[in-house]
Amino acid sequence: MSNEIKKTTDVAEPTEVVAEPTEATATPATPVDDALSAKIRAYGGDDAVIAKIKDLGAETVEDLTSLEESDLTGAGLKLVKARKMLSDLKTAKKAAEPATATPTMAFAPDYSILPTVPSDESLLKSLRTGGVLKVDDSAYNSALRVFLADRCGLFRIPEMLAAEMEKFADENEEPVTPLFFKLKKQITRREYGDLFAAIDGLDGAFATKKRREEFLRRMRNEMCPAIREAYQVLDAWYQSFMATSSNPGAMMTAIYGLMNGTGTALASANVPPVDGVRDAADTLKDTINHVFRGTGVPVASAMAYDAMEISKTLENGELPAMLGVANREQMLKKLGVNITPNYARLEQNLVRFVLSYIKYGDDGTDNDVAYLTALWTLGNQINWTDLVGATGTGVATIGGKHVL
Repeated sequence: MSNEIKKTTDVAEPTEVVAEPTEATATPATPVDDALSAKIRAYGGDDAVIAKIKDLGAETVEDLTSLEESDLTGAGLKLVKARKMLSDLKTAKKAAEPATATPTMAFAPDYSILPTVPSDESLLKSLRTGGVLKVDDSAYNSALRVFLADRCGLFRIPEMLAAEMEKFADENEEPVTPLFFKLKKQITRREYGDLFAAIDGLDGAFATKKRREEFLRRMRNEMCPAIREAYQVLDAWYQSFMATSSNPGAMMTAIYGLMNGTGTALASANVPPVDGVRDAADTLKDTINHVFRGTGVPVASAMAYDAMEISKTLENGELPAMLGVANREQMLKKLGVNITPNYARLEQNLVRFVLSYIKYGDDGTDNDVAYLTALWTLGNQINWTDLVGATGTGVATIGGKHVL
């Protein structure tokens, strides 16, 4: 009897041991998926893929955007699925970015609040109004254009054109055209007519080569460095203004709103004093007066008039053929005139910068922040190395030859 009981007991013991794993297998093998696992499954990943991706260090759905396609395919995800998942995640992340970041990235100053540069026609008209006895807007505007035109060799063009036309006519045994004699007249005798009608006794002979060279020297050594120094003062104000805010993005957004009429006024405590900028404007005006001292105004006016006349001559469609070239660009290249692509932009930005700076010093503005921000952005587009040498006493040429 005892042996039977013992035998029964021996058989029962393994039954109890087997029952334990049976209870364990009753627990669900796969827990409820977390967000990361659910996202991977949505693009065809199984448990093995999920485990490998998590082994790469991914803990959240956002971590997936840090992985490359090769990481996902290496973990076992199909290429197309991996590519689509990354694309969808990045699109969703971009859409979720705060809308307030847009004005900071796409900030564009409103240049319409700055004075506009007069056209050649209106500038010529202002030169003929008899206002040459004072340094007004037309005087320093034309002086800046004259200076840059000289840097590009514009004033040497008539002489070079006439020489090349005569040479080409000789080589081809053809007579020169009437345009040749017109150019020769422009070289040897300058007639300004009603340009100087307001000043009795003043004629074209007054704007001699010596006076022209002296005026260009003043522009190079005095006025251009003064313009750059004015920009440096403005730049210091702007950097100080940006530093007053602990949140540059919010500050730029506020400026953007102010310039478009949709923002609220900035606290006066956030705006550095503008006295330095106004003083720089006064200093610039003093320099302009000094540059135009003596005979500077009529000489600058005569040179501006010449520059416009030369520009009109270059628009003559017959000129290239008279030099044996196909078009205007080849003609300028043959003459050795190097008008670089940045010339027109530099001229426009420089003239408008000086005009706007002077106007701010004269009248101020109801919105200093908006005006000075637009003015700084305009000045920031000027390559000051092109305009003023490193020492401040010379100008690095922007192409071509010049009078001095």
